[in-house]
Amino acid sequence: MSEIYPIAVPKWGIEMVEGTITTWNKSEGDVIAKGDEVFEMESDKIVNVWDAPVAGVLRRIIAAAGDAHPVGALLGVIAAADVSDADIDQFIAEHSATRAETESAPAAAETATPQQTIQTGDAYTRSSPSVRRLADELGVDLGAVTGTGRRGRITDDDVKAATGSDSSAPEGVQVIPLSATRKTIARRLTEAKQSIPHFYLTAEYALDGLLAHRAKLNETGSVKVSVNDLLVWSVAQALMKEPRVNVNLVDDSIHQFDAAHISVAIATEEGLYPATVRNADTLSPAEIAEATAALAEKAKTGKLTKDDISGGSFTVSNLGMFGITQFTAIINPPMGAILAMGKASQQAVVREGEIGIATMLSVTLSCDHRVIDGAVGAQFLATLDEVIAAL
Repeated sequence: MSEIYPIAVPKWGIEMVEGTITTWNKSEGDVIAKGDEVFEMESDKIVNVWDAPVAGVLRRIIAAAGDAHPVGALLGVIAAADVSDADIDQFIAEHSATRAETESAPAAAETATPQQTIQTGDAYTRSSPSVRRLADELGVDLGAVTGTGRRGRITDDDVKAATGSDSSAPEGVQVIPLSATRKTIARRLTEAKQSIPHFYLTAEYALDGLLAHRAKLNETGSVKVSVNDLLVWSVAQALMKEPRVNVNLVDDSIHQFDAAHISVAIATEEGLYPATVRNADTLSPAEIAEATAALAEKAKTGKLTKDDISGGSFTVSNLGMFGITQFTAIINPPMGAILAMGKASQQAVVREGEIGIATMLSVTLSCDHRVIDGAVGAQFLATLDEVIAAL
């Protein structure tokens, strides 16, 4: 390796713009072997591990755990043990200055607002991009701020303290900063809602046959199958019969899948995770139950990988367990549709002129009109009705 190696935020995905370090697995002064897991970073709802591409000593940790940093930002430095601290300080300053020039070049063509503060000099090298943005928003000159972080780094709290207040919120209001996951959710859903021409189709299904089938499966099987598991299985079968809904929009092309990779929305305290049950059309309801349970556990413990949340061809979101009877969901791109399911309930229905009681489920299909026409979406819902009725 060269004498000094920068640890920078990698770009782990096409849409990744920033990441948040969740854990440093190594400390300053630790000897690093090539391939060692140095830190873990959360981005786009998943946690990635950064493996050292070189051997050396972790001479400097610049970014603290919990801070968000853009792709390319300097997080730390690996260097040989005999490299002087002065050389490392100079390397960090030069790296930060180069990045500052890169970041400021596009902005130079824009008209700066009178309130914007230009943060330069030593304060720039001692602050992260998120801290500099906060300083600009609050009108704080970082050059006048004393950093309380590691090696004099300026933190969010330092900037807020410089304003004379910890928060701009009124008394009695708790300020909860957005986590990296919530920021990703907010960005992706805003983009999806603004750029995708959604249309919605609603249908109702009788689930009495499905419920009876579930009871038989749970009597004889070792794995407990939920109503949602059977619904996901039914969706997978319907997608095989109506593949025009089993699509992604990629650039200017429609990618139609020959297998049902169902993205199942899993609710956690951090947010909604779209984890993928692959080849669901080839799985039994019990196997879908096991796959979904495994993904839910990984979501709750923050162990979902990029493969776990990517590659979906269709999304299913079920809020019935929360008592919701009906809702519309936002499409998760690049997928072309998402099916929102509510709570099944007993209702009076008329069949062949006779009034009876049936357990009914309301579903709403959100479609991307760029790739799915209304008639195609309606045909899929009719096909799903046939699959459920055949159970």
